Amino acid sequence: MPKFVLIRRGILAVLLASSVASPALAGGKSVACYQQVHTPAVYQTVHQRVVVRPAGVVHKTIPARYGEVIERVLVEPERFVVRHVPAVVRTVHQRVMIRAKSVGWEWRHVSGIKTLCKVVHPAKYATQAQRVVVQPAGTVRERVPARYAQRTRTVVIEPARTIAQQVPAIVKTVARSVEVRPASSGWVQVSGKRRCH
Repeated sequence: MPKFVLIRRGILAVLLASSVASPALAGGKSVACYQQVHTPAVYQTVHQRVVVRPAGVVHKTIPARYGEVIERVLVEPERFVVRHVPAVVRTVHQRVMIRAKSVGWEWRHVSGIKTLCKVVHPAKYATQAQRVVVQPAGTVRERVPARYAQRTRTVVIEPARTIAQQVPAIVKTVARSVEVRPASSGWVQVSGKRRCH
């Protein structure tokens, strides 16, 4: 506020106080007249950028990814077993002597007369069947190969992880009314003698 306005307000205040305090002076000759003037406040709309939400960091969890793999697994390991091999038997036929050649005595009738004769008995043969062992019984050690199978298994392709994302601030422009000049009141001298009567 200008300095001269403050001085003028002070002078007017003293004059008013004197006129109120001295009622005996009422009805005298007017030297100067003043009227009170009110000046309203002056406002202006200004635009200002304000932060609606400040910038920050948001943590986001990304779930794990899974997949299936087919793998070859051992069902039964390799082993060795001992197997019994029976004997191989075959039937063969061979001529064998049942009775050996021999000399003996026997009675015979020669020309009607009983005669003791020396007789040669030839050997006697026959065919007999006989089972013979071609290959004896035994054991054989055999290898039994391992057995495998396929199995489907779930595996983690990518584990779960947390990432940080920068979130920018949200700023917007708002309009608000500000007081440029406050309201004031003062006294203004009325010019002309007629205005004082």
